[in-house]
Amino acid sequence: MWIDDLSPFGDSPRIVAVGWLERGHAYPVGDVPAEVYAKLEELLVAPWQPAAAAGAHRCDLCVFTAEKSGAKNVFIPGEGRVYVAPELILHYMNAHRYQPPAEFCRAVTDCHPMGSSEYRRALLSSGGPGFLAAAGAP
Repeated sequence: MWIDDLSPFGDSPRIVAVGWLERGHAYPVGDVPAEVYAKLEELLVAPWQPAAAAGAHRCDLCVFTAEKSGAKNVFIPGEGRVYVAPELILHYMNAHRYQPPAEFCRAVTDCHPMGSSEYRRALLSSGGPGFLAAAGAP
């Protein structure tokens, strides 16, 4: 499913997409610091997700056979916005040299551990009043 980086994800302009790639659409390529990849990998172990995915998405950027699939999404609080990325973002970075926006990379490295009170406070301040309630969080 293609969504242009930093485009609104859903109804809120404060929730934006990153890493929603699809064959036939150009995407930025380049180097990503190893610490960004490692931190994102850590955050995707058990990401907070306000809704369940309808099934796994397979990478269609692989030339012959999709090497990876994924159903999780990760929500990363940033300055004044929340970034939503599919778990395949790790595969896109590693296998297809996808380079996420620099502001997303900064938000990843600054992100608190999933489930922590600091993480929830950052989501609330980045997504605006009612974000957690609207997303179905307890």
